[in-house]
Amino acid sequence: MEEALKMLNLPQIPHLHLNKPASDIQIKEAESQLNMVLPHAYKELLKQTNGCSFGGEVLLYGTEDMMERNKTWEVQQYASGYVAIGDDGGGQVFLMRLVDDEKKVWLVDAGVMDPQHAELVTEDLLEWVSGGCIVE
Repeated sequence: MEEALKMLNLPQIPHLHLNKPASDIQIKEAESQLNMVLPHAYKELLKQTNGCSFGGEVLLYGTEDMMERNKTWEVQQYASGYVAIGDDGGGQVFLMRLVDDEKKVWLVDAGVMDPQHAELVTEDLLEWVSGGCIVE
């Protein structure tokens, strides 16, 4: 049963930049290029905005950036079972486990890229985005 699309209350957030929503084709293409199935919550986000940034503090990748960054950082090699979905512009990368019902987002140093050293940022990606992607 398809979960109803949880709409984000994005426009009220200051310093927010949104891209147009990703198409199912763009999402499937990204999954195919990276040979992975993205978490459902991240796909929901992409269907509402194919990438967004919050005042230069947090960048969440659209499909193109996500493919490029995951290849560049060799995420599958160093953080197997995870996908990089964004960064903080200061060398920290946001990761999600490659599990369909995963909602948690982790923060790890791009130089380490080891999930064992990652800190939990949020239990729920979409709630975190709706709240403005605050990183403690």
